[in-house]
Amino acid sequence: MGDAVNSRGLGNNDKIERKVQVSETEEDVDAEVDDEPDDVILNEEDEVTEEEQEQEKKSHVGSSDDSTPSSSGRASNSSADQLEAFRQQWQIELQQRLESTEQSPRNINHHGSNVVTSQNNAALSVEDTAKAFFIQGMEAEDDGMLNEAIYFYRKALQLVPDIESKLGNLFQHSPRDRARQDSESSVEGIEPEGMVIDGLDKLKLSKDGLCQMEYEQRMTHISCLPVELIIYILHWVVSNDLDLRSLDMFAMVCKGFYMCARDERVWKKACLKVWGLNLGSCKKYGSSWRRMMIDRPHLLFDGCYISKVTYVRPGEQSLDSFYRPFHLVEYFRYIRFFPNGQVLMLVSPEDPLQSLPKLKNCNSRAPGILRGGYRMADSKVTCLLKRVHTESQVNQYRYKRQQRQANNQTEMESCYVVECDILSSGRRAHAQLVWKSYSIQNISKLTGEQVHTQFDLTRRTFPPLIFSRVKSYTLSSSEPLT
Repeated sequence: MGDAVNSRGLGNNDKIERKVQVSETEEDVDAEVDDEPDDVILNEEDEVTEEEQEQEKKSHVGSSDDSTPSSSGRASNSSADQLEAFRQQWQIELQQRLESTEQSPRNINHHGSNVVTSQNNAALSVEDTAKAFFIQGMEAEDDGMLNEAIYFYRKALQLVPDIESKLGNLFQHSPRDRARQDSESSVEGIEPEGMVIDGLDKLKLSKDGLCQMEYEQRMTHISCLPVELIIYILHWVVSNDLDLRSLDMFAMVCKGFYMCARDERVWKKACLKVWGLNLGSCKKYGSSWRRMMIDRPHLLFDGCYISKVTYVRPGEQSLDSFYRPFHLVEYFRYIRFFPNGQVLMLVSPEDPLQSLPKLKNCNSRAPGILRGGYRMADSKVTCLLKRVHTESQVNQYRYKRQQRQANNQTEMESCYVVECDILSSGRRAHAQLVWKSYSIQNISKLTGEQVHTQFDLTRRTFPPLIFSRVKSYTLSSSEPLT
């Protein structure tokens, strides 16, 4: 019995000693936690690991509640103390971080400003490059190089899609227009048109000559020629064909050529060539022969007056597949005037490209041409024409009967009388002829009998003739203006 009691007592003593040791270890843990310094800073990874450890401890404590209710109370108290200490340390660390960020705001702002300025500079450089590409495209487009212009436009739009709107009014004018505006911006005010014309009339040639060469050259420059010789050359430019358009083109070269082209002697001879004895005085036109040539109605000589006539003719009745119920017939009527008083008229179904060369020379003897003279009275022109007969037309007949018919035709003389009004066509002065009358007089050479036939003039059968300039007519000159 005694041994049994002693054994039980020893067992109880062992249990008491074990409990004392467990309590001492817990107190040691608490003491270690309390003895940790306050300035310890945990990293984010340490914070995460601590939180995971706390969660594991909580889960472990929750799982052990059912098995050991007496020891769970002590473990929960110790874990709560550790969690509270961790929270305090975490708050201290956050406070220190906030203080450190507040101490260096200036450095942060300075660094941020550098970044912003560098980004702005990069954006500006890209925009300037896009503007340069766009302007190059505009210059290429003005020069007619469309492929290069598209290339530069594409490069500009790839850099800045809205570069056209950023350029503003810059793209509305070509570089040449902008250069002209820059040169004109130095002039103070705008002079009225009358003052400009008066200033041009008062121009005088300088002592240095008619003009000055822009680039050095080995050959003799035209500025070395005297003014009298230039005026004589202009007589050849105008010639007896009255190519006044070339004279105005010559005046557009420089001021010296402008003054030579406005020489009244040249324009007076041109007016005499047009109106002859009916010239009259130029006082009505400001004492300017050139103004008389511009304002007074007259004919144009560097081309041809052309009209196109179209009508419908019924077709021939037949049962084959080539039957057409009607035919559309069209032909052209050409009238060309020469300064020497002669006129040619041709009616032909051929297009102008084939017919106009036949009217280049006033002595043309092409088949179907009517040749004669004309007279002008104010804004009316009257033409008297006769058909041109050639020996080849008479000799080409093979049979005697046809030759007799041709001889009978030669015994009849036909005269065509045409009267027209000279009007303007749109903005082109004196470029339209409107029919007033058209008649034919057949005179027999044997009996002297006359047959007069008057045509019924309608807008459909006799439309107005519109002037068309023909470059080949004034391509060369055979004699000067006299």
